Amino acid sequence: MITAEKVYKDILNMPLKEREKLFTAIARKGFEKDLYSHKEVFDDIRQSPFTVKEAAEYLEIAEITLRRWVKAENIKYERIGRNIVFAPDELKAFKKRKHAV
Repeated sequence: MITAEKVYKDILNMPLKEREKLFTAIARKGFEKDLYSHKEVFDDIRQSPFTVKEAAEYLEIAEITLRRWVKAENIKYERIGRNIVFAPDELKAFKKRKHAV
């Protein structure tokens, strides 16, 4: 059975030139398209809640901006204890609406 751990060890045992060829091939495949759709990039997004830091990074904004939106109730959020968290589906929908404007 092939496992990620075994493949990783095999890669480490490759001669340097072969590793360079491998990573070049991976990079080339990863950039075959100039533009990826939102669905292609974010369809497999995790289902656990995002922290303020993670949500701000996902929305490509500063944390302070996100905190202002929370205070103004411009974005849906939940509190877990003292922590503010965001549901992944809500963030996806919010980001789509923001980019549509």
